[in-house]
Amino acid sequence: MRRLLHALLLVSAVALARGGPGLAAQNSPPPQIYRWKDSRGRLYITTTPPPPGATVIGLPPEKNTKAPDLPKPISRPGPVNVTTLPNQSLSESQRGFWEILAQSLGEAREKGDRQALEAAADSLFQDSFWGNNLWVLPALPVASLLLLMLLGWFLASNMKGLAKVLVMVLFTVLGFAAAQLTLAKFVYKAQAQRLTGNLMLLQLNLGGGKTLSPVHKEELDVRLRALEEGTSPTALPWKFARDAKAMKDWLRQMMVDP
Repeated sequence: MRRLLHALLLVSAVALARGGPGLAAQNSPPPQIYRWKDSRGRLYITTTPPPPGATVIGLPPEKNTKAPDLPKPISRPGPVNVTTLPNQSLSESQRGFWEILAQSLGEAREKGDRQALEAAADSLFQDSFWGNNLWVLPALPVASLLLLMLLGWFLASNMKGLAKVLVMVLFTVLGFAAAQLTLAKFVYKAQAQRLTGNLMLLQLNLGGGKTLSPVHKEELDVRLRALEEGTSPTALPWKFARDAKAMKDWLRQMMVDP
């Protein structure tokens, strides 16, 4: 039992060392860019390899354009000014990604390809939430919950009666509290920061000379603020997921008609 607890502690420590908010995005190597179509002909621009059966398309020639930089991490809940230019440097690969995405979106707008525009929105949203190793972060709240529940079971194993029940209940409650804290701090916070940075870049790389309308800029600010509020440890755990789904649906519509 002690060996199991030690192993869980080690796994949690390693995960925390690697999975802090924004750390994966900052320390990971520049992503490889893939441009492909699925079986229905929808265009995707991703940093993950295309699935089997996808039609890989060559990247368009690079243009001498400069993409804006990523924003600083969000420090606390508050208004998000999406019109402020970011201020951290992008790698050459990241700049190339935004140049290629803007060109591809411009091509889709010229053709009136709504499916390609919506697929690009889905792809960007997926990359914001699970790219750059963010997919490993949900293991942290699960590990926190299991660790405290096992610790409570271990401490209560030599107890009897009401004391045993109280100890197990106490550590179960502590486990859920720790899971909520790590979920908000290490999962939702990292995803919100990455999505905010990508959307700030997207509004300047919509392709075809398109820019966000004032109404959409205001709505984007409101939706980003709602996502940021969902990263608070005191927020209901499903608030962030609910607001994220609403943001994804809105982003698909906004991509088609900025």
